[in-house]
Amino acid sequence: MWNINQKTKVTITELKGSKIYTIDNVFEDPKRLERFLFSRQTALVESLEPFQMNGLEFIKGRYHDFKDKAAPIVWLASQLCGQVPSFFGSFKTNHDVWLKGEYNDYKNNYWFPHIDHGYNCIIYFQKDQLNGTNLYDPSLKDEPWFMEIMEKVPVGAQPWVPKSKVKLLKTLKPKYNRMVLFDGNFFPHSSAVDNDKYVVESLDNLNRTDYRSNLCFFFHPQENDNNKEKN
Repeated sequence: MWNINQKTKVTITELKGSKIYTIDNVFEDPKRLERFLFSRQTALVESLEPFQMNGLEFIKGRYHDFKDKAAPIVWLASQLCGQVPSFFGSFKTNHDVWLKGEYNDYKNNYWFPHIDHGYNCIIYFQKDQLNGTNLYDPSLKDEPWFMEIMEKVPVGAQPWVPKSKVKLLKTLKPKYNRMVLFDGNFFPHSSAVDNDKYVVESLDNLNRTDYRSNLCFFFHPQENDNNKEKN
């Protein structure tokens, strides 16, 4: 189920001099892998700021594991971006949904812009052409409020940030079984919530298709031997 589709191709684009890689239909048998990754009770991301409302106003679930059979996709992404795997090559899933109401005002806010150690590899499992991944202007990293978030998220901080404070450069569009690879340290980024597809009336009795779902691998430059997760 981790086999890479040998008949697909890599598309390379550039944004502000940074390369972004896209591969459609990256896995040979994505449905089988989807069942393995998402047909389970995912753990809520807990105790990490600013997610105290997880389970109340939204659900941010994650399955974190290591599988030797995932090595081909890790190797491929590493070769493309020229960086080494973070977290020892393990993967993480995102399984997200938001409760309809004033708290989740996606029309006027962006969901938790942040940076990571290096390149991010995301494979989308949602059947959707919106609600992908937002890339923001790198100048955001010089903003004092954003620097504070990256150093230490204040207790009680809201995960939604007003759109007026952030310059959106590009939204990477999702597609089922599409892989995107971008520099998550150069570009502040976050989940895109562009409509109410994953905004629900209740957090109870949800179906798998109610969630925005993807698979992630992380990378970092060779000289930065950091295998610890940031908030």
